[in-house]
Amino acid sequence: MSISKENIEERKNVLINDMNAAKQRMADHDKSKQEDIALLNALTGAYQQCEQFLKELDNEEPEMASDDGNDED
Repeated sequence: MSISKENIEERKNVLINDMNAAKQRMADHDKSKQEDIALLNALTGAYQQCEQFLKELDNEEPEMASDDGNDED
């Protein structure tokens, strides 16, 4: 089997196509990762807001009977 210039050029083209496909997959993964990070940040913020609401509800005192303004000591 002999190697020709055409065989090498053909192999180079296959390699370039494979490299481009790998680069595209990496770009797609990076985009997906950024979207997942944004989603995680939003979910974390929503969770923290729920925690804050629960804390505020726990801190509320039951309202006492209204004062009619008559102080009888």
